Amino acid sequence: MRLVAGSLLTAALAAVPLANDSVDNFVLAQLRVRNIPGVSVAVVKDGRLVKAAGYGIANLELQAPATAQTVYELGSISKQFAADAVLLLAEDGALSLDDLLSKYIPGTPSAWSDITIRHVLTHTAGFADFDTGNIGFSYRREYTAQEFVDLLAKQPLQFAPGERWNYTNAFPLLGIVVEKASGQAYMNFVARRIFAPLKLTSARFKMNGDVVANRADGYLFADGSFRHGESLRPAIIAANGGVMMSAVDFARWDIAITQGELLRKPSLDAITTPVRLTNGRTVSHGLGWFMDRFNGHRFGAHWGTTVTGHSGVIRRYTDERVTVIVLGNVDDGGQAVDAMSKRIADIYVPGVAIQGLKATTDPRPSETARLKKALEDVSAGTETEAAPGLARRLPAPVRGTR
Repeated sequence: MRLVAGSLLTAALAAVPLANDSVDNFVLAQLRVRNIPGVSVAVVKDGRLVKAAGYGIANLELQAPATAQTVYELGSISKQFAADAVLLLAEDGALSLDDLLSKYIPGTPSAWSDITIRHVLTHTAGFADFDTGNIGFSYRREYTAQEFVDLLAKQPLQFAPGERWNYTNAFPLLGIVVEKASGQAYMNFVARRIFAPLKLTSARFKMNGDVVANRADGYLFADGSFRHGESLRPAIIAANGGVMMSAVDFARWDIAITQGELLRKPSLDAITTPVRLTNGRTVSHGLGWFMDRFNGHRFGAHWGTTVTGHSGVIRRYTDERVTVIVLGNVDDGGQAVDAMSKRIADIYVPGVAIQGLKATTDPRPSETARLKKALEDVSAGTETEAAPGLARRLPAPVRGTR
């Protein structure tokens, strides 16, 4: 089925009444210019849900409106729940983050002998992505744990464990670890220890063929029209990208995490502690969480996209105690929801988006020109005098979760 963008946008704007609210006005304006059928937004400030709304269309065929309760697939943001599961087991004494992976997964290749749970959690194990290259992975079949391990083992490690950082989708290995350490299926453990206690009633894992109340259909946009995303995904990747929930429940999880209702303080500190490589250098990534700073504002974030046609982002501004969640039902690499999340965050924390900055006079224009030229050179893959050898040391860009 194909639907042209023009008729969609007319329906989308009619589906949601224009409110006298700066977030509403901004999101509705974005629906006019971005090819995204629907989005749901939640904002948490000082531990309270202060904004929750849906905009546009959750299902194009039925013209069902997106609401605050619409359920989306979180894609790679599911890694945060996998990290929670591992940390809960660490608090239980059932495992240690520094345990070897092979302690819980028999039959791992000898090249993995030094890989720990922490290495996988922090993307420093050396794995290449299972859905890149020609190793035979398919989203249209199921895999046993051993089959997945054997598939991943076809690719040589890209570097020694702990030597470098490289974002990958190897979190299904953590799902296997959780099953071995807890004696329960990974999805059952997460549902029992995270979803149920926090009363996340919309939260679940994507299972092929399930009927899910309030689910947003997923789409891809190409050549001026929308198409359905891929409908199938194997259960083995649940720890990597299998969680589904509404923006409201995602906000409830954020409140519970930040207020220590799920994990103890040492675990919370570990989540946002930059990983240290074997050479002593740190990388701004913790356990299922990216950390960064913009214009003096510290924040943590994670993004997710899915082959089924969903995308999402969570941004948590640490000092201001503001979290912004934007979930959408199109896979455009996450560009639309990410751009929207920055501008929405700027409404609550002025100065956290480029568009919210006030123009100032450059005190050192010659230095700015020199650095701009250096960035342009590196972006083009050429060497620059400002940073000799930088271009060849940078890894190729990678695309986040599927």
